[in-house]
Amino acid sequence: MILTVDIGNTNISVALFGESSEPEEVRTYPDNLFHTAEEFSRELIKLSPSFSGAVLCSVVPALTRVVKEALDSLCGEENVRVIDCDFNDGLRLSGYDRHKLGNDRVADMTAVKTLYPLPAVIFDMGTATTVSVIDRDGVFIGGMILPGMGLSVNALSSGTALLPVIKPQRPRSLLGQDTVSCINNGVVYSQVSSIEGITSRVEESLGERVTAVVTGGSAAIVLPFLRRQVIYDKMLLHKGLRILFGK
Repeated sequence: MILTVDIGNTNISVALFGESSEPEEVRTYPDNLFHTAEEFSRELIKLSPSFSGAVLCSVVPALTRVVKEALDSLCGEENVRVIDCDFNDGLRLSGYDRHKLGNDRVADMTAVKTLYPLPAVIFDMGTATTVSVIDRDGVFIGGMILPGMGLSVNALSSGTALLPVIKPQRPRSLLGQDTVSCINNGVVYSQVSSIEGITSRVEESLGERVTAVVTGGSAAIVLPFLRRQVIYDKMLLHKGLRILFGK
């Protein structure tokens, strides 16, 4: 069994892979749930009594050491891969500094290069929405970073006197009929429009059709409202980590 671990800005996501390319089990924990390697180890043992290896990517350096220590204790240090700027991930870059590229985006792009037609544009909808573009030759040519839905809601609330914090959900109609539904519809449809608009502009820039791949914790909310075909792969990042483990 191979463990893949993604430390994001809000949650730690863990997937367990056997022989299949799809994970057998996935668990998500709040970032602040574990304070020591021992605590995290005890939780991981509930997934399986033993692991043959693990691979980790993180955008939260403060948590990386704790999680890595837990994985080392369960798998042996020699069987743990950490995806960082020193890891030979095989990703080709066009004018982008690898030291400043999020490791979660590397995992996403590794999966898309392996599983889906190129060129491609990837939308990973988490705390932030990252956009990564790969050309037909498999080269990462750049991208964008946008506020995610949760950040957008928090910004509206913290920057105004009367707008409340809400939890985004699928709108019942295009137009809101009160403050809460107006905020909700605004943040959801702004993400919908971003996916559609950015994808169209990337196609114009490249002069060819692209594969649009959508993933991340907020992606399921926007899917019913998209007017163009996309591939939704909920486990894209973990699939990428599993592929990277074998490199």
